[in-house]
Amino acid sequence: MKILIAEDDATTRKLLRKTVEKWGHEVVEAQDGAEALAMLVQSGAKFMIVDWNMPGVDGIELCRRVRCLDEMGYVYIVLVTINDSKEDVILALESGADDHVSKPFDRKELRARVRAGERILELERALRAENDGLKSKNEQLEELVSIDPLMDIGNRRGLFKAIEKAHHRYSRYGEEYGVVMCDIDHFKTYNDSYGHLAGDRALRAVADAMKGILRVSDEIFRFGGEELVLLTPKQEPKGVTFFAERLRNAVEQVGIAHEKSARGVLTVSCGATVTSGTDVSSKWEDVLQRADRALYLAKASGRNAVRYRGNEAGAGGVPPTDPAAARGKAPAASM
Repeated sequence: MKILIAEDDATTRKLLRKTVEKWGHEVVEAQDGAEALAMLVQSGAKFMIVDWNMPGVDGIELCRRVRCLDEMGYVYIVLVTINDSKEDVILALESGADDHVSKPFDRKELRARVRAGERILELERALRAENDGLKSKNEQLEELVSIDPLMDIGNRRGLFKAIEKAHHRYSRYGEEYGVVMCDIDHFKTYNDSYGHLAGDRALRAVADAMKGILRVSDEIFRFGGEELVLLTPKQEPKGVTFFAERLRNAVEQVGIAHEKSARGVLTVSCGATVTSGTDVSSKWEDVLQRADRALYLAKASGRNAVRYRGNEAGAGGVPPTDPAAARGKAPAASM
């Protein structure tokens, strides 16, 4: 164990060092309280033997300062003092000392105090390790309950937590974020035609296709059934619409056969929006609902399309994207 000795008297400090080293401990020395405090942080020692009467920062003040060092964890302190009245002992303990030894010290008594401190520090280490283990398991459990096991993406619970944080950052710091809500087109028909096991495989394939184009800062969640929601930070209308179009195209390019789909493959419709204007004083539920309304417009326009909806009155955002235009047909009217 590493023990820091804070003693201004060179003779006593040398005697303490030799005594403690004979017991197999590593010793760090300081000549006063201020030096001891600096060396404690530097050395990471968890046990201190401190003289009460030192110039500048005395033992009592040193105990108080050590107890304010939250980043150090627990440090066991034995105060060595000629002040051994009942009142002095109470003051020492109230200042943060764990134990005290009268000066000049008795070796057997000091060794007993050191051993008692060792036992307490060992117990503290064991409890800390157990708490760290429980914290890690709780974090893993928290992560698991926020993941959809089928699609291996966030679930509705995870979405609500993430969008609440995103909206808080927007309301407080003005960090805009975009929301894209996607729905797999005619998925019930797909399940009826190919079976639910094939439907599960299709859901995973859709999620994988979308995950393949996400930035590190983007997040994807299963909202329910065949609906997915994506959060994308620092977006504006054109950007989030382009992002939604990339999602739509990525799914179509997977080429999952769907004979009852107009394209012959599984496709998705996407509704997009971004925060702006009155969203500062609104709720994240309003933003999510706006994306849902944009999704409704995409499905109403014939599906396999992207629609954007802004939050200001009359704000249509950017022109909707429609794969029909790329196939030589007139794009659906903006809604």
